[in-house]
Amino acid sequence: MDRTHRKGRRGAAGRSVAAVLVLLAAAAAAPGPGGKGSYGKTVEMFEFAPGRPAMRTAVYEPSAGGAAKARPLILALHYGGGVTPETGAEFAEMLVLPALKELGAVILAPNCPGRGWTDPVSEEAVLALVAWAKSTRSIDERRVAVTGFSMGGIGTYRLAARHPGIFRAAVPVAGVPDQGDLEAAARVPLYIIHGEADEVIPLDEVRPALEALQKGGTDVRVVIVPGLTHYQTAAYIPALKKAAGWLKRTWKAR
Repeated sequence: MDRTHRKGRRGAAGRSVAAVLVLLAAAAAAPGPGGKGSYGKTVEMFEFAPGRPAMRTAVYEPSAGGAAKARPLILALHYGGGVTPETGAEFAEMLVLPALKELGAVILAPNCPGRGWTDPVSEEAVLALVAWAKSTRSIDERRVAVTGFSMGGIGTYRLAARHPGIFRAAVPVAGVPDQGDLEAAARVPLYIIHGEADEVIPLDEVRPALEALQKGGTDVRVVIVPGLTHYQTAAYIPALKKAAGWLKRTWKAR
């Protein structure tokens, strides 16, 4: 059965827009952490602004068990290339869910609605999506993070720089920050992962930005993964798994 949810929000320009969510599919089993149950998957069509195409989003949630408690929230931004209906979900299931499932977080994996994750349309859409998740689920606002790969890594830097009050930590993978985002991004706890053999965003080209972030930030970790190229997305799982422990410590400290 389809359900429609409506929720008003105020955009960056101060106008109110309606967020309409239509439930498309329910409960596809996904592997969960040992002893913590499985994850369920739903797919939402998120209409974040009148007249704009809905943003297809895969939502992963730990199966309910025990007393209800506020959960962390992870926004997962996929890589570039052609966007199919399953791009966001494929990225989440390839990298983010296997690596970060131990956090017991709600994971949002939208399809990019703009020309990239730094596009103002995309920024507006994902902020509305996060606001919707907070209003419809028990989310601990102190434990909200954004992660992304390649184009998604670039978007991760942008959201961390512009919205530190929403994203309390950021984990960009195989991305590079815009020069205009460096100073602000450094104020947010960052766990940066990059492949040593990345041929699309070469490490030598990214290194000056990474050094600037480390110099200007108070909690900036840089992990260079030996031998990994840009297109070995699933091979980044072990490195991203280590970020889960860092996220726990960072959230606890804040």
